[in-house]
Amino acid sequence: MDDRIPDAAPASAARRRARVDPVTRDTAKSLLDLTVVTLAVTAAYIVRFERIPDGELGVQMLVLTLALPLARLLAGRVSGTHRSSWRLFGLSEALVLARAVAVVSGLLLLSRGLMPALVPSVHPIPFGVIALEGCLSLVGLLGLRVGTRMLDEHRARRSVPMSRIGGPRRALLVGAGRAGRMAVRELRARPDAGFSPVGFLDDDPARVGQIIEGVPVLGTTEDAARIALETSAEMLVLTIPSATHAQTRAVVERCRPSELPIQTVPGLYELLGGKVGITTIRPLKIEDLLGREVVAFDETAVTRVRRAFAGRRVLVTGAGGSIGSELCRQIAELDPELLILVDNHETHLFDIEQALIGQLGERLIPCLVDVQQATDVAMVFAEHRPQLVFHAAAYKHVPMMQLHPTKAVSNNVRGTRLVAEAARRFGTERFVLVSTDKAVNPTSVMGATKRAAEMQVLSMEGPTRFSAVRFGNVLGSAGSVLHTFARQIEAGGPVTLTHPEITRFFMTIPEAVRLVLQASAVGEGGELFVLDMGEPVRIVELARQMIRLAGFDSDEIPIEVVGLRPGEKLHEELLGPGEDARPSPVPSVWVSPSAPPPVDDLQEWLARLEEAADAHDADGVLQCLAEGTGFPAPLPRDCTDPGGRIDGADALTSSRSAATP
Repeated sequence: MDDRIPDAAPASAARRRARVDPVTRDTAKSLLDLTVVTLAVTAAYIVRFERIPDGELGVQMLVLTLALPLARLLAGRVSGTHRSSWRLFGLSEALVLARAVAVVSGLLLLSRGLMPALVPSVHPIPFGVIALEGCLSLVGLLGLRVGTRMLDEHRARRSVPMSRIGGPRRALLVGAGRAGRMAVRELRARPDAGFSPVGFLDDDPARVGQIIEGVPVLGTTEDAARIALETSAEMLVLTIPSATHAQTRAVVERCRPSELPIQTVPGLYELLGGKVGITTIRPLKIEDLLGREVVAFDETAVTRVRRAFAGRRVLVTGAGGSIGSELCRQIAELDPELLILVDNHETHLFDIEQALIGQLGERLIPCLVDVQQATDVAMVFAEHRPQLVFHAAAYKHVPMMQLHPTKAVSNNVRGTRLVAEAARRFGTERFVLVSTDKAVNPTSVMGATKRAAEMQVLSMEGPTRFSAVRFGNVLGSAGSVLHTFARQIEAGGPVTLTHPEITRFFMTIPEAVRLVLQASAVGEGGELFVLDMGEPVRIVELARQMIRLAGFDSDEIPIEVVGLRPGEKLHEELLGPGEDARPSPVPSVWVSPSAPPPVDDLQEWLARLEEAADAHDADGVLQCLAEGTGFPAPLPRDCTDPGGRIDGADALTSSRSAATP
């Protein structure tokens, strides 16, 4: 990792460094190394004999003083030590340097052993001189590099304008493991990060009292309040990126009495992605506490996905939405021939285009198209002939679709049919429908229309391999419960909840999309893939955690139960009647043969459903959905709760502005 901070240095200093010719810099470093080794040879003889030797030993010292520095310089060139940056000198570079020094010292020992037999008239090099010279050379060469790095870091710290970063904040680091060590080193090398480590907290009693990278381990997380007061700490930084969400929650609870704001280094998945570093410290998010644990894929799985997308033409509908935009970002990393973005929202389409244009350039094709328009959809497929299609375009907010059932059918059912038919007509190889757990035993219009879309896609035949991927709520999607709660907390509360026992499955958007891509790579057609969502989360616990993360308690921001709303379930399901999931080749993804539709003639039923939507016949739509999906019918238009079952963890306020993913 390159932790230089050119932006933190004054422009004049940057220009001075830029003017140093690489050859000149390399020559200067070589001369310094030669000087150090020359002094080490001389010092070794003086220390060994307690004087400057004369006679034969004096000649020997002179020869070694001339030859040994050149030998060590050559060994350094062979081992590559000359290519390392002194300003970024670290442990790995030190080991390379030590090996180069040891090689030359080993050759000296070998020559010392052979010299009496080969050249008996020449005084052998004393063992003490060999040992002393090796040690002194290593110490001197290391000292040059360490000193250069320390000087550079000191200069960098002085060059960072305090007005720009507001002065370094005194931070207690929670976790004195490998990540904690890295964080201390990098924070010292990155003064622009604005953090000054004052101590560690670690729950391993054996570490308490130790000094890690010059920073003491002052106690455990149980002592957070006392240590925060003693050190005048201003914040806590979690340096445990490999911790599970449950472990992170436990640590946060133990540290809460300190009343300090809590931030964290990126998680392991973010660090492995290579886009952030250990010093990219950010506020703790609810995703860090309640998200699903990241699934690690082996090299075979990664290769399979890359092979499925590299050099292919990929189309994503709903490309500007929460799921669609993350699909586009991850697909862009897989080197597609074309990535076709389809969305009917101009601003969202523009945003995702701008996010990826620098990466894909002319291989990125934005299409402002409504999937409900057959002609427009066909034109996109005819022009670009996509080989892979991900259909993520849908109306998804449960309460809104309760009020507009005909619109839900037009977008979620007709839109899916038009895109799927275009895929089959124009030779698409794979078609993947992004579905939802609300399609299982649906009690809402949105869930029923998504179930109808699943039935439509999984019944299609032809050379195109059609499949659907079903998962639960994603943390942080547009209009989700996180946004609703955050808005209510910012307004001073109360946070409104429909039912104290309501639960939902949650996972982060990147993880959900990663699993979708994995499932799409192994689909053979006709499969319903179900993502393993882990354990359901109580929404009241989600509300409490968000209130605490915002720095409040339940007395300051109360939680208010406002009653159930139409179409809401108390608990979501991932599998319906007749759906028997079995393991797939992808970890944490199950595959199920879709249950047969409850109607005899699926296509006739779907046609009647669309006809009712075209006629703006809301009651006809509701009756038809009930006939084909088991949706409770008739659904009164006065929003009476159907059957006492509740849903909508993502629409938890009583107002119509509450949103669901």
